[in-house]
Amino acid sequence: MYAENLKKIRKELNLSVEKFAQKLNIPASTIWGYEGKKRVPSIELPIQLYKIFNININWFISGKGNMFNNTQPDKEDIRTEILKILKEEGVIKE
Repeated sequence: MYAENLKKIRKELNLSVEKFAQKLNIPASTIWGYEGKKRVPSIELPIQLYKIFNININWFISGKGNMFNNTQPDKEDIRTEILKILKEEGVIKE
């Protein structure tokens, strides 16, 4: 789901892979890898998406809710929620 949602974000923001990667301060090849499901993003990617583009982390990971946030949660709350969702989705093991 992360690959499809990452591409949806990029398209919604009308950014090329290069411009999107530039804003996230990561190589374009990394974005291509994520979107092509050849790479799995670290926990830092959803946090960066939230900080830079105000992306709803729950939506990014699970597809539930709106793409963009209306509130500003605490960074530690974000990490905790991401870990919880990733464990529930089976992406990471305890």
